[in-house]
This record gives sequence, structure tokens and C-alpha cells, in this order.
Amino acid sequence: MNKKTMRVAMAVVIAAAGQHVMAEAPSYNYVQFDYVVSGDTQLKSSGLSSESLDVEQGFALQGAFEIGDYMLVMGRHHALDYDDSDGTFLGVDNAVINDMTFIGVGAHLPIADMLDVYGAVGFSRPTYTNVAGEGYGLEVGARVNVEMIEAALWYNMGSTDTKAGSQTVDIDPELLGLDVAISFAPQAPQLVLGYVDATHELKAGATDADIEYDYFSIGVRKSF
Repeated sequence: MNKKTMRVAMAVVIAAAGQHVMAEAPSYNYVQFDYVVSGDTQLKSSGLSSESLDVEQGFALQGAFEIGDYMLVMGRHHALDYDDSDGTFLGVDNAVINDMTFIGVGAHLPIADMLDVYGAVGFSRPTYTNVAGEGYGLEVGARVNVEMIEAALWYNMGSTDTKAGSQTVDIDPELLGLDVAISFAPQAPQLVLGYVDATHELKAGATDADIEYDYFSIGVRKSF
């Protein structure tokens, strides 16, 4: 995980939380669609790194709804296609390398009028080229709402596995994300700018490898 990315993301959330402006608490009843505008991925194994591949097309979905006052159900998914015609991973155009799905149940806790923290546990399904693992996942995050801007910093990790023949393959995802949502009018959908920095770690017998990737997105969020 990129430490510089972590510092920048934390600075954005802390700066927003430090603004003494009256605002509503962040909503946990929403749906969001994101279009991936740029990004890349790289394979690292045994101290060696592959050529990076650029995202050819991609999208992400996320959403949540409250159950009672503090309980929530949430989920997120991203699908990324890369130009791998040179054969770095699969040797095809529109290669699917590192898709990710998480669905969880958790709770949120108001820290201040406009600042919330949350956590959720549930089902995680990351991919590593043409292999998909299934197992448990965890997400924690902080959300702050200041006047027309809402910022969310989140961290998601999982422990999953699958079978490849007679061998067990572990795929452990780790993602750090930042979303900044901008409101232009009350009750109107928000414009969302997002960034994700992530790794899918694979262990299969004596083989250890990481797929590292990041991407920028622009999207729309509707709160209810």
C-alpha cells in the first residue's frame, strides 16, 4: 500500500473535519456508480516487476442502507479491463485481472455532528487473473460532511481462497480508497471523485506474487 497515498487521504479527511461549518451527518442510504477514467496494474513476484498495464475500461458500484439507527448493510464492486495484448498476464485485449466484490453487515458511530466512523464484516471475492477467491472481508472507514462536500476514507481487506486443481490458492485483497462527493443542490445527485490504491496478494504453494493497481474514477451518488 502506497504510504504517500495514505498520508494524502488522511490529510483530506482531517482538513474537512476541521472546518467548523454546520452540516448534516453523512447518509448511509445511498447508491453510487463510478466510471474509471485512468489507472494501471503491475505484477510483482520474487523481487521482479512486470511492465505496467493501463486500464482500458472499468466501472465501480457501491451502496449502503441503514437497518435501525446505527446498523447497516453495504457493498462495493469494481470491474477493470486492461490492454494485455503484449502478453504480460493473459495475452488478450480487455483482460480481466483484478476485479473485486465485497458485501458486509456492520455499524456506524457518530463522532461529531458531521463526522462518522463505520465498520463492516462480510463476504469478499477478489480475482487474480482468471482465478477468483471467496472468503471473509472487513471494511472500516471515516466519513465527514462539510456543507457541500462529503469525504470518505475507507480501508478494505480480505482473506480468501480457491482451488486450482488439487492446490489451494490464497488471494488476499487490500484496498485503500478516498471518495469526495460534491453537492450542487439539495436532494440532487452528487458528483463523486474517487481514488483507489490496492493489492491482491497470491500464495500458491511456494509461489508468492502481488498484483498492485490503482485507479481514478468519476461518478454519481444518490442518497435517500
